[in-house]
Amino acid sequence: MTLGGGFKPRGGSGADKPGNARRVVVDQGWDDYIPPTPEEVEAHRESRYSSRDYRTTESGGIRRKLGFALVAVVIGGLVVAGLNFVARPILADSITNWAAENSTALGIPFVSDIVRGTLWSQISQPVDATDMHKVSMVIGPGATPESIADQLVAAGIIHDPRAFVYESIERGADQNFQIGRHQVSKAMAMDDIIAALVSAPLPPPTVRITFREGLRIEQMAAKLEALEADPVDPTAPLTMNVGQFYDLAEHPTTDFLAQYPWLKLPPGGSLEGFLFPATYNVPPDTTPSALLGMLVDAFIYHAPPGLVNENPATIYQTVQVAALVEMEAKVDSDRPLIAGVYTNRLNKKIWPTGLLNADPTLNYANDTVWLRSHPIESWVQYTFWNSITVTGPLSAVVFPDDLVSYNTYHHAGLPSFPICSPSGPSLAAAMTPDTSAGYLYFLAKNDGSGTSAFAKTQAEQDANLKLYGYTK
Repeated sequence: MTLGGGFKPRGGSGADKPGNARRVVVDQGWDDYIPPTPEEVEAHRESRYSSRDYRTTESGGIRRKLGFALVAVVIGGLVVAGLNFVARPILADSITNWAAENSTALGIPFVSDIVRGTLWSQISQPVDATDMHKVSMVIGPGATPESIADQLVAAGIIHDPRAFVYESIERGADQNFQIGRHQVSKAMAMDDIIAALVSAPLPPPTVRITFREGLRIEQMAAKLEALEADPVDPTAPLTMNVGQFYDLAEHPTTDFLAQYPWLKLPPGGSLEGFLFPATYNVPPDTTPSALLGMLVDAFIYHAPPGLVNENPATIYQTVQVAALVEMEAKVDSDRPLIAGVYTNRLNKKIWPTGLLNADPTLNYANDTVWLRSHPIESWVQYTFWNSITVTGPLSAVVFPDDLVSYNTYHHAGLPSFPICSPSGPSLAAAMTPDTSAGYLYFLAKNDGSGTSAFAKTQAEQDANLKLYGYTK
């Protein structure tokens, strides 16, 4: 083997000659190294330094340095590339967070590119392409992309608020969001959401409430309770306090009644009978007073011409009779005749007893007894206007003192207050009843026609009872 410095290990072929004093050397690495003699060292030194070319040596050094630098750059690039590959997601997310808090940074091209790349899936893909359910969002004055993004996240419309802020700024929409109510859904991609929010806002939401003819106040309250529990539009639920609605309807304040000088209620009277049955579209946050005002205003509008110009006592009695007609008549043609029967019975010259014998008044009182002992929330499940069942005569039914007048088989004249909200045709019939035929009796034919049979005498009524299957 050859050692550094040009020296050779001792031994070689000479070591194998017979009589040589040196031992045989086996090549085993540095273990076979034998130091040179002083003469060999000196001869080697002189030979080495006398042949050095300094220019050649300097040039080789530069080349070596340049080569090292090139290798360093290459290795550094590889290291940076490796770090970039490993740390890029962390770095990109940090830049995206920074840009979200400093929107002006999006003006830097590479920052914008990094942010867009990081948030691309959130921008291009909806939360749930199959969920078309519309959610209402209200943009208020002073709203910012950040505050709107928080609303969208809370509603489950988007996942990452940064995506909304970024896309809003990139599209130049951040200054164009429209104050008001908008509708968005989980099926919308970010561009669709932004487009909806920069469009003209939707009209204010309304709640559709239908009060049919013949409802009493408690039924109206039950209707409102049911509507609150199961709103037609979940994005705009009715927020009214139903208890307050009922209390104000039952005990209208002086300030409320002052708006309607023609409406003079007897002591203890409610708004029963004056809450007109119709369909109303009201704001979700409408107040009890506002809704009751709409109902009374509708009564004025739909009442027969001239009714509210009558004296208060006439107005009130007309409504009382109209309420009875509403509960008895099934077709409009019968209404004036049924109103005529009750009007004739109120005339003591024609009907001395003054007893109206009206079943609906007893049913009203019977329901009232039950309603008083149960909370408003339970009224939703109650079946109103069930026929009262007794073992003896209806005249023997006993009600609490304040409901005695509703037993019109025992108490003469009209009950104290109306029993329901009558329709326009019933009001017209009560205002101009048909008494010309002198009918004092009527009954439902029960033949599917919805019409009634009328009679002037008890004998005729008995015949009708037999004819239509009430008696044998």
